[in-house]
Amino acid sequence: MADIRMRPQFDFEISCDYSTTFQRLAEELDRATDVTGQVFPDSAVLKIPQAEVHLWTPQLQVSVEKRSGGGCQVHGLIGPRPSVWSLFLASYVFWTFLGTMAVIFGFSQWSLSEPAWAFWGGPLAVGGIAMTYVTARIGRRIGRPQSRRLKSFLEKAVRSS
Repeated sequence: MADIRMRPQFDFEISCDYSTTFQRLAEELDRATDVTGQVFPDSAVLKIPQAEVHLWTPQLQVSVEKRSGGGCQVHGLIGPRPSVWSLFLASYVFWTFLGTMAVIFGFSQWSLSEPAWAFWGGPLAVGGIAMTYVTARIGRRIGRPQSRRLKSFLEKAVRSS
């Protein structure tokens, strides 16, 4: 079944300690030419080099948790750049607001025994939300090769000895 999440996630376990994980990642980023990014004290963001960036280019947010039995669990969240993510969220908010206001206005027209033409805004808003969702899915598919590159880089970097 297809993953319906807009921002795919993954987890895997490694056997090294918490601080070594980010140290390894920072060292690999310094040597890498196909991935850039920033390493922070408790997280990291991996990106595609600027020369290859297009509208659908993803980025990978990485966090690491210490496991009680030793080792760490690496958590990755793949998603669009913040500007693109904000655009999609704004689109969902716009269509939801438009649909809600249209239905409220339609009920007002109906209660006044006037033609309730504003009810058409509800299906229009649902169509807008569906169109936004389909656009996001298409963008996710276009960015899939770059997503795979980021994920494989992360796995190689934190699992290297």
